[in-house]
Amino acid sequence: MADCRLDSEKLAEFCIEIFGKLGISDVEARTIADNLIEAQLRGIQSHGIAKVINYADYIEKGIFNTKPDIKILRESHATIAIDGDHGMGAVLGKFAMEKCIEKAKISGIASATVSKGSHFGIAGFYSMLALKENMIGIALCNSGNVMTIYGGTSRVLGTNPISIAVPANEKYPIVFDAATSEAAFNKIRIADIEGRDIPKGWAIDKNGEATVNAKEALSGAVIPFGGYKGSGLAVMVNILTTVLSGAFLDAHGDETKKGETSKSVGFYFSAIDIEKFQDVAIFKASIDLMVDELKASGRNEDGENIFMPGELEYLRKEENLRFGVEIGGGVLDNLKKLQKKYALKNRIEDCIIRVDTPTCG
Repeated sequence: MADCRLDSEKLAEFCIEIFGKLGISDVEARTIADNLIEAQLRGIQSHGIAKVINYADYIEKGIFNTKPDIKILRESHATIAIDGDHGMGAVLGKFAMEKCIEKAKISGIASATVSKGSHFGIAGFYSMLALKENMIGIALCNSGNVMTIYGGTSRVLGTNPISIAVPANEKYPIVFDAATSEAAFNKIRIADIEGRDIPKGWAIDKNGEATVNAKEALSGAVIPFGGYKGSGLAVMVNILTTVLSGAFLDAHGDETKKGETSKSVGFYFSAIDIEKFQDVAIFKASIDLMVDELKASGRNEDGENIFMPGELEYLRKEENLRFGVEIGGGVLDNLKKLQKKYALKNRIEDCIIRVDTPTCG
């Protein structure tokens, strides 16, 4: 059980004030906060409020650029290639996805790449932007080298998440959002902060040996999910996000930056306008019917419920909007340190609406 539940709106204001102290505009700070809070609401704590701690550190070190000179490198009626100048990932990602949506209204399908990006949070934040426009959204990102290729032991790939969001009628939208690694790297980082072991099969240590020790895993590497299948998907994501965008050559041969601080972070987005292919109402009704058929297909011997991609996240979001988002005590302690460091008016203690253990508050 989490140590605390916090009010998501107050938590967003807390984040916005921190980013403002770091020189980010109110509008861009809101975008970054919305991204992190959406992750927290959906139960994806590895990409939620805990990332504020990392972002603040990277901004202070000059790794993330708060005043980027964003350039359009190439553009057509259905494509756009963007140089993000190492700006904040959430800001760059939203800008690029909104360009895709705008272009797809005319062309039917549009794609965007971003080179010189940075950590952009959950990929679903961007794919879901297409839903309100009755479009299918696709978002991919590489994350810098923290993962092995299948059969290897060195960090040569990112966790390289993939998200595809599809609108429905009465059902929840179908939103697939997953890394190509067994676990997100920041899940291991949070486990280390909270002094927990990680599940077997998530990572290897610096010597290439399997480990459940979070600290050893942080100096080692995560491994692809599903063996060669996840590894293959990660390679293809790398091609679309870094080679196609030009980010691969931006840092080719630079071994000084790894993980989230890599200079080779790139994004790929696409939007598909459903009405250019068929009637939107028929499409959404078909999605609902497909969901009903899949859920009626029978349960396995464990008797577990059948959930569509993203369904559990929507259910968690409804719960967290009602009761507050869950925050671990270790993460809370680090947020208190940021509060003191930046002399914030918004206090993390004022965000707390329920205390589960004595470590919270």
